[in-house]
Amino acid sequence: MKMNRKKTMALLLVGMMAFGSAAAAMTNVSEAHHREHRQETYADGTTNKYSHRMHEEETTHRMNLRALRYQHRKGEISDKEYNKRMKEEQKRHDREMQNIKSEYEAHNPHKSK
Repeated sequence: MKMNRKKTMALLLVGMMAFGSAAAAMTNVSEAHHREHRQETYADGTTNKYSHRMHEEETTHRMNLRALRYQHRKGEISDKEYNKRMKEEQKRHDREMQNIKSEYEAHNPHKSK
């Protein structure tokens, strides 16, 4: 009887170890699967290319505005030239933002509006 008890315990331990290693192997496969489907995040915190492009355009726009304000404050450009360049920059920015939004809607018609 004692021999059967030892064999039973040994088989039980082997079974538990086999089940544990199979579960560990499945966990690795599952993690690899999720890693492939994880969304890419950009350095600025956005998760899709359209949001990333919009964020980059906003940054460019802010930098251009700051440069114009600096030139105006230092007297490098007149009030008239400053107003003209500000309007041009705003039109350029609006046009770029509209292009990005149009591309997004063209590629994702179910998500627009």
